[in-house]
Amino acid sequence: MHLKSLVLLALFFEPRFCQMNFMKDQSMDAVFPPPVRKISTGIPDGHLRPLGHQRKPDTKVDEAEMPTPPEFYEKFVHGGNPVVFRKSAEDVPAIKLWGKDDKYLNKKYGDLDILVTVKKEVQKTGPQKMKLSKFLKEYLYENWYLSTTVPQEMTSELQLPKCLQCSTFRRYLVEAELWMSSGGTASMLHYHGNHNLHCVLSGRKDFILIHPDYKDAFDIQEKSPHIGSGHSVMDMDMVNMFKYPDISKTPWSYSTLKTGDCIFVPAGYLHQVRSYGRSISSTILWAPTPRFDARDCVNMKYGVVPMSDATFVWSYINGNKVLSNAKLSADSLRHHLISLLRMDAGLHVDRFQQFYDQVMSESDDHPEAEEVFKMLAGDDRQLMTREEVLNINKGTLQAVAGTLSGRGESHEHSHDEL
Repeated sequence: MHLKSLVLLALFFEPRFCQMNFMKDQSMDAVFPPPVRKISTGIPDGHLRPLGHQRKPDTKVDEAEMPTPPEFYEKFVHGGNPVVFRKSAEDVPAIKLWGKDDKYLNKKYGDLDILVTVKKEVQKTGPQKMKLSKFLKEYLYENWYLSTTVPQEMTSELQLPKCLQCSTFRRYLVEAELWMSSGGTASMLHYHGNHNLHCVLSGRKDFILIHPDYKDAFDIQEKSPHIGSGHSVMDMDMVNMFKYPDISKTPWSYSTLKTGDCIFVPAGYLHQVRSYGRSISSTILWAPTPRFDARDCVNMKYGVVPMSDATFVWSYINGNKVLSNAKLSADSLRHHLISLLRMDAGLHVDRFQQFYDQVMSESDDHPEAEEVFKMLAGDDRQLMTREEVLNINKGTLQAVAGTLSGRGESHEHSHDEL
């Protein structure tokens, strides 16, 4: 074969000129919960099988009608009880506009920067930024899934659910996230420091939920002892039952969500999520608080509230995760610190540093987090009590707010101050 022909063949088969992968399986008929089968004498049930094959589930997650915020708190949030709300999101515009295929998303939002992760490599490489149009062109063939704070331009086609439309819940909204994949994804077993409402906009998702009391069975790695979130380092697709025998004694509950269904996962609750087919979902995170105040819910007329009308701590603007209020005041900074406290008696410097590093991620020249924490807490202190956070004088807060607000360019479309 001539050299010219070889060169042309090489160019033809180069990945950037042709799609080398096959389209991912779009079927949504997986059996869940999975059957538990005996392998052989001496081999534990579910050895080297995915999580859920080691023992039958103990219960199905409770289901209920979408409640008001006071009902939600009393029946589920206060006691840390997961619950599924069937068809509670079926009127969200995104289901109709985004759910059928990718044409609408590509036409209206293709130029947006989003964050994409390679399946099963989130801890190795972290998310990568790319245009939504590129993701939509290739995600059915690549091992990719979209995981990003909802871009501000897309929030008008999502909604704030009835259970979060007033009270402490609405005042302490942290972040809204968007997820999309070609199916075949399985998350790590993990937990969040914040409460989580996960709604499926297209496709199917299976949830395994495990009470926080059973963390020790799963080799949990916390981001830091003081951050409030973490994940298991186990391979959830091939569970080694000789190494982790307590899993066979660990109770778990389950639920399968389809389009329009939502599930509440309390802060700290272990969960794993598996998706099938073309899958799109959104999650809303909000901070747990020791007190619940529903005075603004009195005489509340619940209805359609676009997500764009809600104020979160974090927004996604021009391809960057940023504070929703570009210019902090003393009061808005105190609000953020209270959100960071969650249910804890004190705010540790490690948790403040995680927040600070995210705020300052676009700034090259800024003080160290420990130095700024000292401005708030005093020299050589690692912890501020809740009472101290509530009583920081406004002058100190304003000085720190000035440091945070000087992190870089402001954003024209930022929300009002909290």
